[in-house]
Amino acid sequence: MSARSQSHTAAPASNGASSYAPLAALVLAQVGTTSDNAAMNIAVSQLSSQLGASLGDIQVANTVYALVAGAFMIAGGMLGVSWGWRKTLRIGLVLAVVGEAFAACAPTMLAFTWAGRLVMGLGASLVTPAVLGFVPGLFQGRRRAIAFGAIAGAAAISTLSPLALGALMDGAGFRMTFATLGFYFVLVLLSTALLPALHATGKPARLDGVGTALAALGLGMFLFGVSRVSAWGVVAPTTGCPFTLFGISPALPLAACGLVLLVVLIPVERRIERVHGSALIPRSFIESRPVRAGLVAVALPFFYMGAQGMVITPHLQLVAGFSALQTGVFSLLSALPMFVLATFLPKVAPHLSSRLLIRGGFAAMAAACALIALGVTSDGVGPTLFAGVCLGGFGVGAVNSQANNAVASAVSGRDAQQSGGMQGAARNIGMALGTAAAGTSLLLTLSFGMAGALPADAVDADARPLLIEQSAAYTSNEGFLAVIEPYGMSAAAADGFAASHAQVQTEATQITFALLSLVMLVGLLGTRHLVQTAVPRTRPASEGSPAPDLEDAALQE
Repeated sequence: MSARSQSHTAAPASNGASSYAPLAALVLAQVGTTSDNAAMNIAVSQLSSQLGASLGDIQVANTVYALVAGAFMIAGGMLGVSWGWRKTLRIGLVLAVVGEAFAACAPTMLAFTWAGRLVMGLGASLVTPAVLGFVPGLFQGRRRAIAFGAIAGAAAISTLSPLALGALMDGAGFRMTFATLGFYFVLVLLSTALLPALHATGKPARLDGVGTALAALGLGMFLFGVSRVSAWGVVAPTTGCPFTLFGISPALPLAACGLVLLVVLIPVERRIERVHGSALIPRSFIESRPVRAGLVAVALPFFYMGAQGMVITPHLQLVAGFSALQTGVFSLLSALPMFVLATFLPKVAPHLSSRLLIRGGFAAMAAACALIALGVTSDGVGPTLFAGVCLGGFGVGAVNSQANNAVASAVSGRDAQQSGGMQGAARNIGMALGTAAAGTSLLLTLSFGMAGALPADAVDADARPLLIEQSAAYTSNEGFLAVIEPYGMSAAAADGFAASHAQVQTEATQITFALLSLVMLVGLLGTRHLVQTAVPRTRPASEGSPAPDLEDAALQE
């Protein structure tokens, strides 16, 4: 049996449209998990008004989801190899249904976060690796590239869901919105009847309990630490910091401890694989430069989207006054080009250099950040912001059309299927780091800016530090005036301070996108190690008889 062959429990369909029937269920699952994130992005005003959530509370809810999903995503990949991908997917979908039900019924923001978002994160940690693990098991050659493109396109097209979810949320509230998502996951669960009971080749994988615990704890501490930097402070603790370590904020030390555990994980995994023949993170993932470069290519678009969502959505809703529906319409600017490129590039242009497409995508995202920065104003948005968001969609679509296949093609056999967990973790780490980086940039620039903008005699000296800290918040002009009202400032001083806040807030947003552009450019440095997945052009083997392409060869295996 070749490394690419499957167990007797399932085999890829031979040809024709039926070979893509299982892909429909995978696409539906991908749409569901991404739509859930989209619903959170447009629920800011609803959660604020109905559950009394602050922007910090909403960030915690997003962090809990990303933390749980990211921490257990790698384990989800190994569970799929051990249990079988269909069983893993079904368990994840059941958890997704339960998580959406908790979110719909949550009486408080605390329950919404620690019941709804936590359980949904657990579900996603199984659904995403299963979706990505099925593709290398079912498809080879050009069909694999097309299937990965369809999965990436599903993630893109589901960013259109704010259009429908925004209308539903404006009309029926967030509870009905999350209940609808729960019903959708029930339908996806039923569609898994289209999927074969696919298992990886070779002997069944032994569950790596030690590696799973180390990876979950290390990733969890790292993601939680970086996500709390904006709330607890970089070095000096904020008033909202629950405790300190030797007088400093615990956020970065917590993240550093997580990194130490992840470093320790590498030799532990090597020993486990040497003794038992399988591990949570196979050596091929650790030692292969193409795999590492591919994972960076998977993560950076999500870093970009996490940072953009952290900044643009609050700006649109809190500053520009967009409703949830209007925010959903706005998302079309990026969603449509993301969908078109991610879905159709592998199909209509399989001979284009995958490395060149990924590099072009990074460059497009870098340019998009510059345009967005120019389009942010103190009271709304300018035309270049719309152009930048659209260009960013093209960049993300180009990278996503190639990145998943680049990782899976860098390894073979069971490792290619197990790579789904690594890719899912890279997505969530990228999203969490992007959100944390944007939040930290805003916090630091707002804090420094507002400290200089507050007149020396505006408030008592004792109240000044707390006022500066509270004014370093991303909010509307009305919201800012409500924050500073208890300090008894004169009307003229309050209006002047509010005008300064609007200007500093604009500059903070521009600086954040400038830094994001720099990150995208730095990402170009790692692309030289990417595996080339373009389908080579073939010449006729004889007069009037074309040579078979990779797709035909794969179907004959």
